[in-house]
Amino acid sequence: MSKIISQRLTELGLRLPEPPIPRGEYVSVVVHGGIAYVSGQVSRADLAVITGPASSETPSSTAATAAHVCVLRALSALEQERGGLDAVERILFLRGYIHARPEFLDHSRILDPASRLLHEIFGERGHHARSAVGVASLPDGGLLEIELMAATRLDSNYKVVSIT
Repeated sequence: MSKIISQRLTELGLRLPEPPIPRGEYVSVVVHGGIAYVSGQVSRADLAVITGPASSETPSSTAATAAHVCVLRALSALEQERGGLDAVERILFLRGYIHARPEFLDHSRILDPASRLLHEIFGERGHHARSAVGVASLPDGGLLEIELMAATRLDSNYKVVSIT
């Protein structure tokens, strides 16, 4: 793990989980031209899933826990792919899919803790554009799934792979 971001995670009392293993025919992270695209990460912690659907009664603490779990899973995948989180120059975009009841209209409330956490970890480099989208269901009944895009440094460890 990178030193600066590792120290920041420790200061915040956070630790990254084991990198998530894809549950289908895809990879966790694709990097192209220095932009890292992190596959969707569901609010799955250890063997439990923080489930939806979101409603007006969903506690803020549940939303925050789901958001933090998703962000930490995404960062774990990104760290593994890039050899450390100090390679992240900027979080560019966050997309959140919120498993919500049809009458639920406060999708941003569920995703805001994820945005705040990225800013707490990366400082100004953590500010990003985003979309919050309500959906009828998510894998394993999850409350939240996020996708993340980050600008990363191109360095000597970066490999260009050609298709032959």
